[in-house]
Amino acid sequence: MFAAQTTEVTRATEDASWLAIRQPAVVRLLERELAAPDGDAFGAGLELATRVLGGTAPLSDLRLDHNALNTGMVAVRTGRCDRAMVRSIRDQIEELPVVLTPYEQDAVATVIAAVIWAVLDASVRDLDESLVV
Repeated sequence: MFAAQTTEVTRATEDASWLAIRQPAVVRLLERELAAPDGDAFGAGLELATRVLGGTAPLSDLRLDHNALNTGMVAVRTGRCDRAMVRSIRDQIEELPVVLTPYEQDAVATVIAAVIWAVLDASVRDLDESLVV
């Protein structure tokens, strides 16, 4: 049991390091929007952001900057994101081994939806550029 926990902690540390190196703007967004003394919302956001951006097949060389993430936050906060996506994010939050207040759940869902929005927006922009060439 202890070895399995150690492996999970090592993987989580590697994932967080990878995210901090490859996507520093995302980490700063998580810190800005989810910072709290207990760190639960930040931890949940870090886990879900790593799922979106990392995992076994990271999104090529995509790097999100502050402008893309701020545009995503505005889009989500003004209701321009897909409700099914938000429900899916909320389901994933519920599966995490952490207890969040309703406010923290909303904040995590908003930030992760903004990250997804920024990824999709950047991907479409890259696709448009490759089709024009």
